[in-house]
Amino acid sequence: MADETLFESERRRSRADIAAVLRSLATALESDGPVTLEDGARSIAIDPPNSPTFEIEVEREGDELSLELELEWDESEESPTVESTVADEPPVEVRSLGRFEIFRDRASEWRWRLVHRNGNIIATSGEGYTTKQNALKGMRSVMKNAPEAEVVSK
Repeated sequence: MADETLFESERRRSRADIAAVLRSLATALESDGPVTLEDGARSIAIDPPNSPTFEIEVEREGDELSLELELEWDESEESPTVESTVADEPPVEVRSLGRFEIFRDRASEWRWRLVHRNGNIIATSGEGYTTKQNALKGMRSVMKNAPEAEVVSK
């Protein structure tokens, strides 16, 4: 099969923006769910297996230094869902109907929210955290401890 680029993003970003993308990827990898990559109107959701090959490469070409991080696996190891979207086009296939977002509120505290793909907010942290790391910790706790929580009517 010929090589096919499903998603690519290359642009200048601040170190803080790059760190935020890497943290988001780390959070998605820790949750054992799909990993979503977004760049403007384009996005792709992939679901790496539990143990993909992870390659780190630092390379020098003339005066240019590069750091490449790569996850690689056979498609037979991948769960069957790969979602790719472009603005104004519906997703090819959908596995997760929502995504978690980490953000700063008006009081400059960190919060998380679960957002349905239609944009509706499904759940929130309910409280502000003084650090982004604590907000991520609270979010991961919900993801880990309530994946199939019981529903009780009162």
